[in-house]
Amino acid sequence: MIPQAFKDAFGVLRLMTQDRLAVIGMIVLSAIIAMALFAPLLAPQDPFAINEDEDGSVLLRSDEGWMLQPSLGDVALNDTASLDGEDLIAGREGGLWARSGGGEWAAVDLGTEADLFGVDIGPGGAAIVVGADGTVLLREGGGAWQAVPVPTPAMLRSVAFVDGTEALIVGDGETIWRFDTASHEITPLTSPVNRGMALRGVERDSDGTALIVGERGIALRFDPADDTLELERLGSSRDLNDLHISPQGVALAIGERGTLLRREGDGAGWVTDRTPDSRALQSGWIGDDGRGYAVGRNGIVMEREPGGDWTLARTESERHLRAILVTGNEALALGSDRFVIRFSPPSAQHWFGTDHLGRDLFSRNIHGSRIALLVGFLGAALVMFIGTNVGLIAGYYRGRTDTLLMRTVDVMYGIPFEPFALILVLLFKPSLTIVILAVSLLTWRTTARLIRAQVLSLRERPFVKAARVAGASDLRIMYLHILPNVMPLVFLDLAITVGVSIIAEATLSFLGLGPPQSVSWGGILHDARLSGAWRTAWWWNLPPGLLIMSTVLSVFFISRSLEVVANPRLRARK
Repeated sequence: MIPQAFKDAFGVLRLMTQDRLAVIGMIVLSAIIAMALFAPLLAPQDPFAINEDEDGSVLLRSDEGWMLQPSLGDVALNDTASLDGEDLIAGREGGLWARSGGGEWAAVDLGTEADLFGVDIGPGGAAIVVGADGTVLLREGGGAWQAVPVPTPAMLRSVAFVDGTEALIVGDGETIWRFDTASHEITPLTSPVNRGMALRGVERDSDGTALIVGERGIALRFDPADDTLELERLGSSRDLNDLHISPQGVALAIGERGTLLRREGDGAGWVTDRTPDSRALQSGWIGDDGRGYAVGRNGIVMEREPGGDWTLARTESERHLRAILVTGNEALALGSDRFVIRFSPPSAQHWFGTDHLGRDLFSRNIHGSRIALLVGFLGAALVMFIGTNVGLIAGYYRGRTDTLLMRTVDVMYGIPFEPFALILVLLFKPSLTIVILAVSLLTWRTTARLIRAQVLSLRERPFVKAARVAGASDLRIMYLHILPNVMPLVFLDLAITVGVSIIAEATLSFLGLGPPQSVSWGGILHDARLSGAWRTAWWWNLPPGLLIMSTVLSVFFISRSLEVVANPRLRARK
């Protein structure tokens, strides 16, 4: 035997399924509820995770500025070298690219995955690449690359040939190695400072010596004639990240906070140039005529004309730049470190694109359904609880009780929703509870009037009078005799109130009054408005707006079918 309650439920469901729009509403709402329940499984990543990317960015100097070129790969580019028509680029994870005569770049397989930070080309086709974990790779006479045994693992940052067969390698911890490419012998040298500072750049000077720069403005002069190292002052205590010296001795050292140290020629003193930007510089180049370039973080490129001042150049990208290559009339700026994927349009990786912080909007919209449905159903349930009880009491007792409660309802109608919610947030800390209270403490007024009108009619029915004559108490009459008869109306109003609560929550979150550290559809629209990109980043605004609209419409379609259940006259017409 099937209980009567189940028969009634099946009857209601059968009536609802006769309405095609109600069926569509139930399907859509079920899908959104499933999305909320299984959000951690459906979302491809954490909604608060910031997406970053890394690639071999290449910017080419042109009359319009530094324009982004096709990437060389998915790893950062760290250093360059050029000699006699051959160009090399070293990067992370064993990346090396080569070209000849200005042709196309080709990747070179070095057989290592170590990050490479320094590269240089010597006479006769010899070349050296250095990097993390003491990686030293040598190519002799255009042959194959081979690993060179090192005295100890070290983080190697830069390398420079000082003559035909000898090179100088520097790195962290004041690592200084003299490398004889003929014998493959590496000889560690002792720094005169010996404080374990990082050495980041080395270049052969025009007088045959080598100059080393590094952390805290340290500068060391290496004389290959007697393997001596002497401390040299460049006039700055800031970290120096790179050094370039032209064939005639014009030199440029760059570093943190836009540091630009320049030397006019061999034997001249170092001067500090005025910088147009204080962001860290990572690489520099200067020619014999004083023309120079400096590149750094966030796509910054500085240029200097002979005899002029440094100026900021227009760049097409904000990706970090770590190296610069100048060959003839061509100048390339290369990078990049990991950068945030901001304002990315929809793609195979991010279906709804990314926001201004690089967060995946598909994941955020999936998780946003939880707050919307939670506030929608909890808020609607609280509205039904308050409104139904107020309507029952006012309609049943009438008189002064009815007058007092209905005047309270009139006062509640005079309170605007947004200012009331704002006052609640100011009085209490913003939270999900405050949002639910703000939604429910005003929305119950319509439910109370609706239930009161129905109760005024029901209290005069014979079955109520019979219960009163039988000695039933007022509470028993209200909740056991009258309430079951108004429940269809309660459920109808509940369905409508769910949609109202969802819109109310989205409104509060859009105004910035939603629960902090949580994701909601209204909060996503709020972030889009604050970012200033909501007029252009359509993929940011459209999905949460469509989800809010779909949810509210599905609830409305379901409420249409419930109206047939609540109104026997409509059911008779069916």
